[in-house]
Amino acid sequence: MNNHFAELGDVWKHLPLAEILRINPPRQYWETHAGSASYVLTESPSRLHGALRFLTCAPRDPDLRGCAYLQALRSLAGIYPGSPALAMQALGRSARYLLCDVDPESAAALKTAAAGFAVRVVEGDGVLVVYHEAQLARVDPGSVLVHIDPFDPFERFTSQSLTPIELAAWLARAGYRLFYWYGYDCVERRGWAHREISRIAPGVKLWCGDALMPARLVYPGMPAAWGCGVVLANMTSLEARVCERLGRALERISETDVVEGNDPPRLTFRVIT
Repeated sequence: MNNHFAELGDVWKHLPLAEILRINPPRQYWETHAGSASYVLTESPSRLHGALRFLTCAPRDPDLRGCAYLQALRSLAGIYPGSPALAMQALGRSARYLLCDVDPESAAALKTAAAGFAVRVVEGDGVLVVYHEAQLARVDPGSVLVHIDPFDPFERFTSQSLTPIELAAWLARAGYRLFYWYGYDCVERRGWAHREISRIAPGVKLWCGDALMPARLVYPGMPAAWGCGVVLANMTSLEARVCERLGRALERISETDVVEGNDPPRLTFRVIT
């Protein structure tokens, strides 16, 4: 189960994801590390800087007041929608879904939430499952959005398995629409996933939006920096422009969320090239 839901890392994951699903809905949505469909939105110090703060501040920002993520948060009072819920809410019953997670409790919750939808839930290694599904080549890669959000981007279940970052590069080369979320805990690693995917899949056009912030906004008591980002592959220029606009808006509404004496003192957004 995900104990860090609705924090700033989730905000700069679900904010661009929800908008992409709205403006360019795929026919199929695959997720390697799906977690539960939704969570009870209880208050915590980190959520007060994350989704709870977003709910308060976003309606006052011209680029956020009409965004799909805010609409999803408002439509489920007291509930935080995970990425599977965002996808099913945006795409409805006309799309097909492949949702994977190794946690039995999360897999069971996904099956319950997916009743009535064309959803296959797999309790197991999502990297292996998605790789095998993609190799079958029964679909147009451009009609599939694959969301990868690993706890360990370099985890290899067996000696023959791909790591999540290797799968991301493979899918990008194969023409699948890729949404890859990553985290990091020092300024020097800002944009690392963009560099790594570019290295493994040279020549593939990528877009990367990165949010660097005070670590204690996510992990209370932890000093210095923490950050996260989204790498997109095989996306349209419209999707890239919209995601950049959302990232700039998130930075804007974070201007007053300051940790004095910390480096960095507040959230900053950057497009990595």
